[in-house]
Amino acid sequence: MGAEIQVVSCPRFRYGLPTYYIIAPSEASANLARYDGVKYGFRSEDPQNLLDMYAKTRSQGFGAEVKRRIAIGTYVLSAGYYDAYYLKAQKVRTLIKEDFEKAFSQVDVLVCPTAPTTAFKAGEKFNDPLSMYLSDLMTIPVNLAGLPALSLPCGFDDKGLPIGIQLIGNLLQESRLFQVAHAYEQSTNWHLRRPKLP
Repeated sequence: MGAEIQVVSCPRFRYGLPTYYIIAPSEASANLARYDGVKYGFRSEDPQNLLDMYAKTRSQGFGAEVKRRIAIGTYVLSAGYYDAYYLKAQKVRTLIKEDFEKAFSQVDVLVCPTAPTTAFKAGEKFNDPLSMYLSDLMTIPVNLAGLPALSLPCGFDDKGLPIGIQLIGNLLQESRLFQVAHAYEQSTNWHLRRPKLP
């Protein structure tokens, strides 16, 4: 399509997954603390007392994954672990941002897979959160750096499952992403095709 392709290296992206799963649960824990059923959020019916209301509200109002993230985040932010985990993760986040800055000094848009694997069945990884977290491997560095990105269909694997391509733009360069995505969609028909479902 006329684009000049150049390979770039972002070596600290491999730290994105552990960094994200320290920062995101910490922020979830801090932000969701206000949803106690008193002023915000769901409130459990007929509590016996204030402590019972808190316990029931928090256990009934959040799903298993949210509870897991709150527990991890609370641990990370607790005394003695804040410096060891959260502050270090923030420093790694800065290094990941620096990798992006270096890459964008060489190219206008980054292109990579959206996920390391093709789609999996709905609910298939529900009991394996680590496997589910690994599916975020390609999108997490982008989120940590606060950059715009979008995913487009780009084909199907040998099982007929969809494959996504991720376009990543520099800070405040959403318009360029939309232009590249539009040009890609005009020259392919992947966005019009659907996987065959049983």
